[in-house]
Amino acid sequence: MKRVLAVLLPALVLTGCSSADPSPGTAAPATSAATEAAPSETPTEELEPEVTVDITCDVEDFTNYQDAWAGHYDMCEAEADGTMNDTQTKAVSVAYGTDEDDLSGLGTLYSICAQSGPEGFAYLDTAGSEDQIKEVAGAFILCPDHPDKGRVNKQFAAAKKRNKLEAEGRIFGAGVYRVGSDIKPGTYYAEDVEDCYWERTDKNGAPIDNYFSGGAKRVQVTIGTTDY
Repeated sequence: MKRVLAVLLPALVLTGCSSADPSPGTAAPATSAATEAAPSETPTEELEPEVTVDITCDVEDFTNYQDAWAGHYDMCEAEADGTMNDTQTKAVSVAYGTDEDDLSGLGTLYSICAQSGPEGFAYLDTAGSEDQIKEVAGAFILCPDHPDKGRVNKQFAAAKKRNKLEAEGRIFGAGVYRVGSDIKPGTYYAEDVEDCYWERTDKNGAPIDNYFSGGAKRVQVTIGTTDY
């Protein structure tokens, strides 16, 4: 925190001071005041840093992300050039954790601002990692008036809940997991699957039980505490 120091200068203020009538034959002291005008200084206006942005959605080109919204594009690309202002620097910092000028990252954020299609933010439903959430949150600093902001904020809440469960080992995706450390014992299920396979093994890697489905509305498995 910067400390502000107030410096008090001693001052003598004379209010209504006048001497008695001068003695006969004594001239009254002359009173004069000289005011020296300081040269006027016109403050130099500091120009706001400027960034130019080139946005491409499909084959359409834009220089303003708002102009792209009418096309409802799911995916856009953008390049930024120039000197970032405070808002743009904050957006990049929120998205990527850096306080340095990152025009490449800024371009990515503007490309997110330009997209407004029905599938533009669908990845938040299926993935929505912490890094992805931060990136979109950074973009919304640049475009707080984005038409999908309300819906995306709800996706944020669902993704954060899912990430918490995944960190606790209570949900997981494809892979090999150690029971008791990576994931918790319990009953799990997947919905609307294709070519789904699960296998429970002992500590030597030998199958305890397994299952394969080419396609199903729901596949369920119960993982025991003694599974490895």
